Amino acid sequence: MTPITPPSITALTLGVRDVQRSRDFYVTGLGFREISFIPGEILFVQAGFGLLLALWNVESMPGEYGQVGHGTLAPPLSVGHNTASAEEVSELYAGALAAGATSVSAPTRREWGGTSACVADPDGFRWDFVHNPSFAIDDDGTVTGV
Repeated sequence: MTPITPPSITALTLGVRDVQRSRDFYVTGLGFREISFIPGEILFVQAGFGLLLALWNVESMPGEYGQVGHGTLAPPLSVGHNTASAEEVSELYAGALAAGATSVSAPTRREWGGTSACVADPDGFRWDFVHNPSFAIDDDGTVTGV
């Protein structure tokens, strides 16, 4: 019997209304490294070690994912970015707003001892910028201190 490799997330896909607008936000505004871009269809950016973020034209998604779409509420998804400092939370928050995000919550010191801020990207996807003093990633990639 061949051992099964534990599942791991190597790509996240967000359905977006305007791929160019998303490119402007994620690459130009937030500084993600572009991997591949097909105008009007899909953009892939490097989102972390071995992790892709795909921004796919939401109208093309049903062929592979079934019926998906945007409604009146924000999508029930938050993409988190842990930072090294509270100051970095503020910098990322300001940069996201300058790139077209909408503020959900300004940088705030939280009761659990860290600082966080939340913005909505041009399609309403939430980005949570967090400084958690307990958060750590070991040399082998294990996350601790959440």
